[in-house]
Amino acid sequence: MKSYAFAAFAALAMAGCATGGYGPVYERATSQYDDGFSEARLDDNRYRVQYRIENGDLQLAQDWALRRAAELTLDQRYDWFQIISRNSTFRDDDFRRYEPYRSYNDRYYERPRYDSRYDDDALVVIEVIMGNNPPPRSASVYEARRVLDYTRSGRY
Repeated sequence: MKSYAFAAFAALAMAGCATGGYGPVYERATSQYDDGFSEARLDDNRYRVQYRIENGDLQLAQDWALRRAAELTLDQRYDWFQIISRNSTFRDDDFRRYEPYRSYNDRYYERPRYDSRYDDDALVVIEVIMGNNPPPRSASVYEARRVLDYTRSGRY
């Protein structure tokens, strides 16, 4: 009897691990500041795709933005997409673009900061244009089916 209870417990524990109960999940965002993907149609074959992961991995957000672009490409009956613009999150301190202190009315204060609530979020925004074969020769052109196979496989 104890062996059956242990086997049932082990199966439940492994099922919980298999569902990925922790960590980011590939999903549609419900608002601008939620985790997940969103997109905006800019033209018949041009989209802006965004992926956000709260306190997340920027590389994973990039992969999932590419995945969403590939899904959109196939949904619109195209074969490939080309990234024509890309942005990622960064912190001002990473680039040391601003002086740490600035004088205001002969007094020194710390420099003004933007809203830091989303500092640790991984946010990727790409703009893509889609087309059918043959694709242009460029390093920024991706075959949609290959991107989906790669990102769904979890090899990254």
